[in-house]
Amino acid sequence: MPQLIVDKFTFNFPAEWMPLKYDDSVYYRKHFNDFAASKAVDLLALAPRHSALWMIEIKDYRRRRRTKPECLFTEVAHKVRDTLAGLAAARVAVNDPQLQAFAVNAMRASSFRVVLLLEQPQKPSKLFPQAVDPSTARTALIKAVRAVDPHPIFCNAGALTEKTGWNVTPP
Repeated sequence: MPQLIVDKFTFNFPAEWMPLKYDDSVYYRKHFNDFAASKAVDLLALAPRHSALWMIEIKDYRRRRRTKPECLFTEVAHKVRDTLAGLAAARVAVNDPQLQAFAVNAMRASSFRVVLLLEQPQKPSKLFPQAVDPSTARTALIKAVRAVDPHPIFCNAGALTEKTGWNVTPP
């Protein structure tokens, strides 16, 4: 079972899945980001049996506030767009054979899945308020990324397994 630790979250995927911390790759850091001043989602995972590319963004506001003025869902949409653009370019422009193979397979996927993993304080306070209202968040995420995934997943770590087939353990 492939396991990957991202921002202190431990992800466990089925054996045939291929997870990748794309924004840590040399290609993204040294080439594509310099070219396009882009952003990237935190984690990518290819599910070969389902021919799906999962794009996972992690936000943990349990111990710190959100300080960016940009709407969270707009930020996620931009990261998804920039990640797909980077993968499209990596198919032909990267020197790393593993990343190139991942990018080729990612661009052949028959579906793209977007996941916003959001951890918020269970008991919001003035010091640690909720970054987004959970009752309206899913609708806002759908509006932001519907061109790529009309059914994105918005949840915390505890609710993922039943929706995705993989799980995550928060720090």
